[in-house]
Amino acid sequence: MTHDPLRNSTLTRTVSDVVADLADLFQKELRLAKAELSAKLATKVQAGVWMAAAAVLGLVAALLVVQALVFAIASFGIPLHWSCLIVAAVLAAGAAFAFLRGRADAREELMPTRTLAQIRADIATTKEQLT
Repeated sequence: MTHDPLRNSTLTRTVSDVVADLADLFQKELRLAKAELSAKLATKVQAGVWMAAAAVLGLVAALLVVQALVFAIASFGIPLHWSCLIVAAVLAAGAAFAFLRGRADAREELMPTRTLAQIRADIATTKEQLT
């Protein structure tokens, strides 16, 4: 019975309304974030499709350039099959170089050694300052 005036007070109703409005606002913010995220995700997927199309067209263009090189070499009087072999040898050398370079880069350690060394130095400095 002593709680009836407290239950009907303006302060209690106001706090209750504020909490309800805050919960509603939070839910609306979550829905807005979901909608924004899905829109951005759709844009990223569309960008990926465009990049894939560009890669396919770039590959076709590269193949046409290689074919033009074969015909350019053949125009100097070298038989067509030898022209193809010359271009293939140059491309194989480039592929071997790219493979060896990639293999050397792949062997590099993933651990961020410089950052870890800096963190260790920071910890040591902090311990010195505190003691």
